[in-house]
Amino acid sequence: MSLIINNLCVSFGKNLILDNMSIPEIHPGEMVSLIGKNGAGKSTVLKQITKRIRLNPNSVLLAGKPLALDDIGYLPQDHRVSANITVLELLITTMHVGANSLFTKANSAEKALNLLSHVGIMALANKVCTELSGGESQMVGLAQAVINTPKVLVLDEPTAALDMHNQFKLLEFVKFYTQHNNACAIMVMHDLNLAIQYSHKVAALHNGKLFAYGEPRKIIDEQLIQDIFSVNSQIIQLDDYPIIAARL
Repeated sequence: MSLIINNLCVSFGKNLILDNMSIPEIHPGEMVSLIGKNGAGKSTVLKQITKRIRLNPNSVLLAGKPLALDDIGYLPQDHRVSANITVLELLITTMHVGANSLFTKANSAEKALNLLSHVGIMALANKVCTELSGGESQMVGLAQAVINTPKVLVLDEPTAALDMHNQFKLLEFVKFYTQHNNACAIMVMHDLNLAIQYSHKVAALHNGKLFAYGEPRKIIDEQLIQDIFSVNSQIIQLDDYPIIAARL
């Protein structure tokens, strides 16, 4: 069930955003982070993956077939739900999107509660969605993204609204989910240290093209950071993990 992204071309007027951009095959269980400066095309890649209709249906393939929306779990940058329903009701409703029956699936509430427990947000089950903080809403959005057990998680800056504790909680759950469901995850990450720690591979985008791809500890170095972000940096080794420190 590998994910293949081929020859993405996107222009806004005369502005070329993605220039025939491809990403090597993403295998089940893998987490891949897209990194790059603002405007590099990272979120545009995710938008192309989640489009219902693609100009080239073979541009995004799962197991050799065009990726269907039913196979995608999507978490946007700023997840918000305006409906005046509880988190538990939201998850049960999400489970039944597109269903032909008015009756809920068996054990829907139990499944939703189990998921909230695994994500670590059981305390939010009966909280109304409109009363959630930004961080709480983002964690609920993760649960909503995986409730129907998709094969591909698409996460756009998933940790941006979270404190440090919940950043790790979210990424640990994504790691658990991908490994236990033979799913893959592709996510936009601005925090390079988190990308190094939680990504099997990193795709560095620059000027609409794939600048570098590979294991983060092998490809993220001072030169790449200078080339991509125009920032001087120093890589500090801490146990098994390199830590990036910017230098003025």
